[in-house]
Amino acid sequence: MNESASSKVSRRGFLKGVGLAGAALGFTGGLTGCSAVTPAGSTFTAPGVQKTGYRYAGEGDEGTWHHCACQRNCFDTCMMKVRTVGGRVVEVRGDEKSPYTAGGLCVKTQNYVDWCYREDRILYPLRRTGKKGPGCTFERISWEEAISEIAGTWTDIIEKHGGEAITWSRYQGNQGSVMRRCLEPLFFKMGATYCEGSMCNNGYVFSLPYTTAGVPVMAAEDIATKSLYVSWAHNPGATTLHTMKFIKQMHKKGGKIIVVNPVATVETMWADLHVQLKPGTDTAFALGVGKYLLDHNMHDAEWIEQWGQGLEDYEQECAQWPASKVAELCGIPEEHIRQFAELLWEHRSNACMKTGLCLGRRRTGGMSHISVKCLTGLVGHPEMYFNMTSSGGLQWFSNALPSMQATMLKGTLPSEASPVGTIRNYSSPDLGKVLTSQNFGEDHNFADNPIRSIMVFGNNPLVSHPNLNLVREGLSRDDLFTVVHEMFYTPTCDYADIILPAPSSFEYEEFNGGYGHNYAVFNNKVIEPLGECVNNLELCNMLGRAMGWSDDPAFNRSMQTYYQAFLAKRDFTIEEFKEKGWYYVPPKSWDEAVYQPGAFPTKSGKFQFASDELEHDHGYRAPHYVDDPESPQGDAALIAKYPLALISASAKEYLNGCFGNMPDNNILFGEDLLYIDEEEATARGIAEGDAVIVRNDRGELHRTARVLKGRIAERTVYTYPSRWTTFTDVETVNDVTSDARADIGRGVTFQSCMVEVVKA
Repeated sequence: MNESASSKVSRRGFLKGVGLAGAALGFTGGLTGCSAVTPAGSTFTAPGVQKTGYRYAGEGDEGTWHHCACQRNCFDTCMMKVRTVGGRVVEVRGDEKSPYTAGGLCVKTQNYVDWCYREDRILYPLRRTGKKGPGCTFERISWEEAISEIAGTWTDIIEKHGGEAITWSRYQGNQGSVMRRCLEPLFFKMGATYCEGSMCNNGYVFSLPYTTAGVPVMAAEDIATKSLYVSWAHNPGATTLHTMKFIKQMHKKGGKIIVVNPVATVETMWADLHVQLKPGTDTAFALGVGKYLLDHNMHDAEWIEQWGQGLEDYEQECAQWPASKVAELCGIPEEHIRQFAELLWEHRSNACMKTGLCLGRRRTGGMSHISVKCLTGLVGHPEMYFNMTSSGGLQWFSNALPSMQATMLKGTLPSEASPVGTIRNYSSPDLGKVLTSQNFGEDHNFADNPIRSIMVFGNNPLVSHPNLNLVREGLSRDDLFTVVHEMFYTPTCDYADIILPAPSSFEYEEFNGGYGHNYAVFNNKVIEPLGECVNNLELCNMLGRAMGWSDDPAFNRSMQTYYQAFLAKRDFTIEEFKEKGWYYVPPKSWDEAVYQPGAFPTKSGKFQFASDELEHDHGYRAPHYVDDPESPQGDAALIAKYPLALISASAKEYLNGCFGNMPDNNILFGEDLLYIDEEEATARGIAEGDAVIVRNDRGELHRTARVLKGRIAERTVYTYPSRWTTFTDVETVNDVTSDARADIGRGVTFQSCMVEVVKA
């Protein structure tokens, strides 16, 4: 080591270094490269982090261009070109030859060079020396010390309490097909408590078996050829930027746009119809549209006769939702039901309907997805239902990895049909309950044998998880041994016992499958890892061998292990893939040629408007509206105390728990605002620019009021989720969100959140 093992770094030291880095960069946010320069007056001497700031190099510098991928958890998975000079990244841009990325990157990643070389990069293993929480201190240690301490602690826990006293917290901070999941076999081998990643699209994925069981995939570029685009609970201007050009192309050709969203998004600028539903009423609206289509003979009876089942049960559900009842519940004009239905019927053969992730992130989200899907079957065109997370590019890789790991998973995991498995498990939203040793449903007993160690990788739970105050309480336990594998000192690192340095995506090879497009993308390693950073695959090998499993093939893997599995039956070599950077994967499609008896992979082999399975699992044969308990239609006592529904919209400057430490992103984001309708603001004595407090029983947020008129559904407010409190002193929205489960798929319920807003 170059520094004394006794030297320490506090959170304040990290933040001081961040400020110096921002000053040195001048907040220019460009795409050009940088060269080393020591910030004037710098006294930043933290062990284990980068110590120099950077200034931009001249644009005329020579260098080598490489193909890379943006591996953040984003629909777009951009194809990038990265220029290096002398072993350093100096420029990042979108791949101009990619039909999807088309040379452009989003605002989140415009400072990727700075991101790689920030002063708060963690470059060496660190051990906590002080108390957990803000103000904790760390000392630099060797990799040998870190691995020995982790393996020794885990071995001791396993001997005394069994492997299930250990767990992990992984999410999609690293979206690479290998690195995202390659550490899991380590925990399978230990018999650890299984962590199910369920904060993304579970409402959609686990609702599919009740309707079609599969879904076709439309190329994003094909949006431009459609005559109708329906955006339901989606905001592509912030979450899938590169589809916006195809939506605009469609609109310029005369195509129609429908937006179904409680708030006005960028798309509403061009929308022919904006259906501004109150939060939680999507199922009622969809059933109301279904009733209008049935009553006016706007349904494909011939197609349904051949390919559908359960129409009678579905008709009975729709019959309960006349336009007047829908309008009253949803807070919309009756006319919107007619307009939506007629546009859908008129353009049924050339439409696409894109549902966003937020549709399923409610207590009633799974049923909402089923109700929307049934509309596509009613008009005889289920292929219009367009949810990009099942894209060909993603499936190309993701299907290979689980099969390589399944043999190590001893036992069964829960499913929709069988909610209790033989392996102790929890879904990601339950993290706070798990770490505070609560027992909750489905035999989840965490009081008798608490979690005694957790490893966090590809995740920043103290930003990304719901009910953060409970998560923070759990991570604060002195008897919890916490390991964090990270690039930066995140809010989660305040509670770590050991921090391990993770590389940037420029520092290792990786396969990527885009889930907003149909391209498989290769990420080339373009620089050597900074400091002593170790990627997930290498870390799995190191830890597995330290646990005594040196002979197990699972802990002797390299990228070569995956080349054969991922490229089997492909018509190109790994060398060609690296050279080109990406390949197009033709999407699955449903055309008349594949409509054969039993074509739908449901139990009936047909499109299911209703099913025995849905009734068995969830109590209703067909999509059925129930009030979301935490919505403006929900529990009366809760509404009396907290009358406003809080929507947490995605911000274009951040990506879940990523980029919260980037000065440019924070400057571009500007103020932390709460958007509130003029009527609700007036009733509370709140004016534009007032400091306000947003609160419920889980916590509170401090925001600045932005008063709008007609841009938000009634009894609704919204804000943005992705700030890091350690950099802004502003709470993230997850201080008030709920960790309740969704109705289908054990998913997250970020959008089921009632609050009150008061003037500060």
